[in-house]
Amino acid sequence: MIIAVKNDFIMPILVLSLICLVMTGAMALTHIATEPVIDDAAARRAEEVRRRIIPQADGFEELDVDGLPDSIKEAYRSTNGAGYIFIVLTNGYGGDLKIICGVDPDGNVIHCTTLEQHETKGLGSRITEEPFEQQFDGVDAGLAKISAITGATISSRAYIHAVEDALVAFILMRER
Repeated sequence: MIIAVKNDFIMPILVLSLICLVMTGAMALTHIATEPVIDDAAARRAEEVRRRIIPQADGFEELDVDGLPDSIKEAYRSTNGAGYIFIVLTNGYGGDLKIICGVDPDGNVIHCTTLEQHETKGLGSRITEEPFEQQFDGVDAGLAKISAITGATISSRAYIHAVEDALVAFILMRER
């Protein structure tokens, strides 16, 4: 009787543990097999976005520069001197905003676009629309003329501050 109770108790635990172990191993193998493919696809997408921001660039080199604003997560220089690309991560109303911003060698914004956002749909998410993003094209450090979106001032200001940080990063990099 005691042996039967132990079997009824221990056997399901062993079977479930074995299932968990096999599934964990299968997931680990899947991760190992797909990680390089996913990383390559992400790198290609990132290169495509950089080329859309600065189409005249013939390539980009990633820069590792200390002293940039904390919101600057990545910085690139075009290999032919057409400009710089900054990936900026800032906090909007709905969470993180990830913005890519291109700056020409004279310190003017080429173009900025949103890579990732979690803003309120239909309101704060309007920062991703062309009328808002196009305001930054050709602008230098004087961002005072940029119009915020009515009802979405937190999202708009976060975007504006992200572009300001990209311009500050450009100035710091140019001085070096």
